[in-house]
Amino acid sequence: MNDDRNETDSGRLGGGPGFVAGLLLGGLLGATVAMILAPAAGGETRDLLRSKAREASGRARDAAEDLTKTSQTVAGGLSTSASDLLSRGKQIVEEARARFDGAVSEGKDAAAEQRSTLDNET
Repeated sequence: MNDDRNETDSGRLGGGPGFVAGLLLGGLLGATVAMILAPAAGGETRDLLRSKAREASGRARDAAEDLTKTSQTVAGGLSTSASDLLSRGKQIVEEARARFDGAVSEGKDAAAEQRSTLDNET
């Protein structure tokens, strides 16, 4: 059975004390470079991070307040529109009912007149 993994010069698969030493050396070297290149001391950096976090929190709070106000305005507008539509719908129904009642009344009057005409002919 052929193993596709690469073997080290010593015949073992990668790992061992050389790997751990390289990992530690790389971590130490990275931390040293980060400390040298850091623009501010740890305390100053933490203060800056806190300040930025407060600013972001404030902006998020302001955005939430703006969204709340906007949604209330839109909801108020929708409520007014719905109320106006309901009122207009009721008005249309009342007008239709009045026309229908008028047509029924005219139909009854016409039927009564026709009945009277037929009664007089007989």
